[in-house]
Amino acid sequence: MNARQMKKQLKKQINKLQSDNDLMHQIISDSPSMQELYDKWTRPLNVVHSRLQFEKFKVKRISASPAMREIDYTKRSAARELLEGIKDSITYEVDTEQRFPTVTASIIIGYSWQEEG
Repeated sequence: MNARQMKKQLKKQINKLQSDNDLMHQIISDSPSMQELYDKWTRPLNVVHSRLQFEKFKVKRISASPAMREIDYTKRSAARELLEGIKDSITYEVDTEQRFPTVTASIIIGYSWQEEG
């Protein structure tokens, strides 16, 4: 397809989209709730981008034997040591509205930082 034909085809597509858009505006112009919904879908969101700084925690353990039971023990031991490194970053929420209190623990892996300058 040469450039002239491509330009003509794009122009047809643009005209069809404009026609569809005009029809949509005619349909929703009588209803404020539909207009509000259309605006929510077509307006861009204000998105703030920020850089995240990550801190890596690493534990290395040597298993005493190749047995699966020993490897599982070594994994649990490594997990306990990792917990020691990140426990200050864990936040807890306690919900006492039920008969038995519920504790929710959460952690954020990265944190935002700003470049100076």
